[in-house]
Amino acid sequence: MGYVRTAGMSTAARRARRRAAMVIVGLLTVLGLALLVALATMQGWFGLGDGETDESQTTVAVPTPTLEAEDVVVNVFNSTGTAGLAGRASDGLTARGFTVDGVDNSDADIEGPGQILHGASGAEAAQLLADALPQEVELVQDEREDESLDLVLGEAWEDLPAAEDTDAEQTEEER
Repeated sequence: MGYVRTAGMSTAARRARRRAAMVIVGLLTVLGLALLVALATMQGWFGLGDGETDESQTTVAVPTPTLEAEDVVVNVFNSTGTAGLAGRASDGLTARGFTVDGVDNSDADIEGPGQILHGASGAEAAQLLADALPQEVELVQDEREDESLDLVLGEAWEDLPAAEDTDAEQTEEER
């Protein structure tokens, strides 16, 4: 004889069934908690505390430009054999808000699109001018002490597009 039967099932069988149900519920609970922790970690709700910072979330303060285009004085020089190149570049720079002080020819031998010559105090203005040009020009620091800039146009220089065209391109890029 052994176990007492009630309602067609032995006590041992009921205990075994209860134990199996508790094990399954426990496993599902642990699995649910693991899933919740994984989701929370992926969402960034908390980290695992490894001491390293996430580079994608590092904030870097970008220096605010202190110059505007109208504050930059540029001399434009043509070092090519193409007549009127410096004059057209001067008109394009003026349309972009730069102040053109002089236009002349140069004996320099520039192979690329051009160079921006500047002194130590004109480095920010030179970078502002370089960023406004569609072609990549070389920045060259010389011994001058003022903030004036010389844009020397080289053999690969292409005329500046109209100022309206560059505004339209920038608007399309921002979309």
